[in-house]
Amino acid sequence: MSTPTMFTPAAQLRHIFTELEQVLNHLTHWLGQQAESGLVQACCFTLPAVAMGDEHEPVTQIPVSRITGDEALTAALSSYQQWFIQPHHSAKASFRLPGYLLLPTALKPQLQQYISHINDLKSQFKAQVQAAGSRDQKFTLVHNTLPGLITLQVYRHLVLLPHEASRLGFTWANKQIIQKIDKDVLLAQLITARITPPPLTDALTWQQCVDREIYDVKRLPNSTELRLRRPVKTHPMVNVRWQEEISPRQQQVKAHLPLLLCQDEVPAITELADYPPTQQRARRAASITDEPLIPRLHIYPYQPKK
Repeated sequence: MSTPTMFTPAAQLRHIFTELEQVLNHLTHWLGQQAESGLVQACCFTLPAVAMGDEHEPVTQIPVSRITGDEALTAALSSYQQWFIQPHHSAKASFRLPGYLLLPTALKPQLQQYISHINDLKSQFKAQVQAAGSRDQKFTLVHNTLPGLITLQVYRHLVLLPHEASRLGFTWANKQIIQKIDKDVLLAQLITARITPPPLTDALTWQQCVDREIYDVKRLPNSTELRLRRPVKTHPMVNVRWQEEISPRQQQVKAHLPLLLCQDEVPAITELADYPPTQQRARRAASITDEPLIPRLHIYPYQPKK
């Protein structure tokens, strides 16, 4: 359904959100009917909530609890609409519930219609927010219209696997994003940032900080390259191996919410274990120095080997 053009941005956002709630309620009702007929297998792995103020603490342990049957189905359906800040929980650590719902192959056309509609509305919602302008304008639009909403949790698409899976291997990802950075591009970004201090930041203090960053970049030897090395928060993933001999035969999918599968043969399941795993892969020695050049941007110097 197209959004009426005469609405204000806030009214358009509310309109899309209301329609999204309605379609998800239809999906919840439909899945409940299938479960009553014994056509849904559900399994979820519950994770502890992150307390307010603890979102920046290093993650050393995450205990996992397995639930199945009606309890897992109820948790899964609730997770699909877990969009608002919960009391005493961090708003900066997003909610996750890895798991899966398995339905018969015959139900896939109907389920695909629901998921396509839901994900289209999620994309419309995100586009409406992004069109609001600056970061502050986006924040104002969302939180004046839907107070307490965590946009990331609305943006997340539901995942209906496109092919039949022979195996689902739940695991933990704990990686870093590493990207080559061009010095001239970085300097241009810093010069622009210098005249646009963040909200609630003293302009003079900000300019002095950025001037120092510009100086540090310019004084680097010509042979020194730059890398962005940004840590990614520990999060659950699932390695999916397809039954068909397609390429690639295996795909890694984020396990933020329970996956949906429609197939008659139950795949082999490797369940999500506590973090950290008892066995971890040995990491190669880092080629990038541990001392950041610009800590706030996660920029590190990198000296290529001769």
